[in-house]
Amino acid sequence: MAEITGGELLMECLANQGPAPVFGIPDGGYNIIYQWVHDNPDRGMHIITPRHEAAGAHMADGFYRVTGVPAIAIAGAGPGAANLISGVITAAGEEVPMIVITTSRRSDLIAPLRGAMQTFEQVRAFRSVCKDSIGIICPERIPAAVEYAYKKAMTGIPGPVNIDVPEDIFNSKVNASEATPSRCVPAELLAANAGAAPEAIEAAAKLLVEADEAIIHCGATVVRSGAWKELIALAEYLGVAVCTTPGGRGAIPEDHPQSIPPVAGLARAAMSQANVLLAVGCKFGELDFYGKPPLWGLPESQKLIHIHRVPERIGMNRPADVALMGHAPIVLKQLLDRVSELTQKRELHPKVKQYKDLQMMGENEIAEKYFKQDDPMTTGRVVKTCREFFERDTVFVQDGGNTSMWVANVMKILEPRTHLWTADFGHLGTGIPYAIGAKLASQGTDVCLITGDGAFGFNIMELETAARNNLPIICVVAVDKAWGMEKTAQERCFGHSDYYVNVQHATVRYDKIAEAMGCFSAFVERADQLKTALYEAKQSCKPAVIHVAVDIDANVYPPGNDLWVGSHQAR
Repeated sequence: MAEITGGELLMECLANQGPAPVFGIPDGGYNIIYQWVHDNPDRGMHIITPRHEAAGAHMADGFYRVTGVPAIAIAGAGPGAANLISGVITAAGEEVPMIVITTSRRSDLIAPLRGAMQTFEQVRAFRSVCKDSIGIICPERIPAAVEYAYKKAMTGIPGPVNIDVPEDIFNSKVNASEATPSRCVPAELLAANAGAAPEAIEAAAKLLVEADEAIIHCGATVVRSGAWKELIALAEYLGVAVCTTPGGRGAIPEDHPQSIPPVAGLARAAMSQANVLLAVGCKFGELDFYGKPPLWGLPESQKLIHIHRVPERIGMNRPADVALMGHAPIVLKQLLDRVSELTQKRELHPKVKQYKDLQMMGENEIAEKYFKQDDPMTTGRVVKTCREFFERDTVFVQDGGNTSMWVANVMKILEPRTHLWTADFGHLGTGIPYAIGAKLASQGTDVCLITGDGAFGFNIMELETAARNNLPIICVVAVDKAWGMEKTAQERCFGHSDYYVNVQHATVRYDKIAEAMGCFSAFVERADQLKTALYEAKQSCKPAVIHVAVDIDANVYPPGNDLWVGSHQAR
């Protein structure tokens, strides 16, 4: 009778869940996977080989953020798995689902460990950073493990799930007729397709309708769950302002008349006076001041309606007056249906215009202070030029410390799933891999990375990955020749800027490095050169690196820095 190896069975099971990229470096332990992909092009699985396993996990992370489809990261036994784990930790911190496949040495060498090369307690290590880690003990259990992994990764609080397969099980043979590949997990199950309790919807709708002023605050869940249409419909019906967490940007276009961006200064402070707050899919983490003043009103004067898909997140950092547990698109639709029964569509609340005026005042102050200087440019002007150059649907990736502060304050995010950043975990070096994952997910859309030179160096070899795979990402590198945010921190710590300790970089021409890897490259020192460089980069149809020499002194204190310091102090 026909036989199939454990590795082939694994790929059949993964393919049954739907086409997805596999990010991994070739390894003797799982070369069967490479052969299967080569021999089965009709199954829609393809392998992208990064230059480092952690970068592969970041690529899978970026792919999911644009598509909503979990990708697969794979690594070999021992060192490969160890390299992979930091990328998996980042995905876990960002609540990004991912299927993580690791191989380990033969079963007789790992259970228990007996001093073989390239071994550590992989299952236990990955279990500590994943939602679960499954050690396969026989090939017949692979289908059940894959089905379980997808369910676990995509339900509740999403996150990565590891399947660890020893080499002997990868290569062992099973009867093909008895090894039934896993069934496709239904999308409605993965979506946790449930609404909130009717009595809770009633209480929340009455609070919203009777409020003197309500506001809506939404987290990454709105974007990840595809709930932006329902969110905007409810906000427009009530005529209220909408703000987002840094990770939730794109839930509402930031040029919408009711949108207040995350770092809108006085506007956000003024919104703390609203007496009802509807929070959708957020946890009021550190960048949200843990739900406390001055960003938010006192609990006794500002009622909280909190929507989340899992009970442990509701009221985690701020007590909820009304808890709505369920899938965000459905709960928002429930709310809109009940609100529309209780009241007619409302005009824009007069406070929203005041908030927009305050927001514009802040933006004008930034423009007056940072956008007029041509040589050298501030990083803020670099960001502004990029936003003006690219289309609305361009996917923007940000990476770095102070560079990310500039992006947060200057960049407008105008479409959902077009902003990639490790807003929760803050992991440097995700920029190039995120951009690669995003480009794989949206071949017809521009992908622009704006990064600092420190963060850019972490995974710079992935430029070769982009060139090898014909992925024309555009990387704009703001070069201040330092760990910029650490210069900021040292000035606060030392109380002066007379010297810095171990934060300076040697002079590096990142455009020359890119050129050596077959990428388009440009060197920019003045503002009038940047738009031309962006145009030429796009026309090249190659991965591109634009080295921009930015104002080193201005980069030490980007706008919003005081808010960041304050968020650390809020407990």
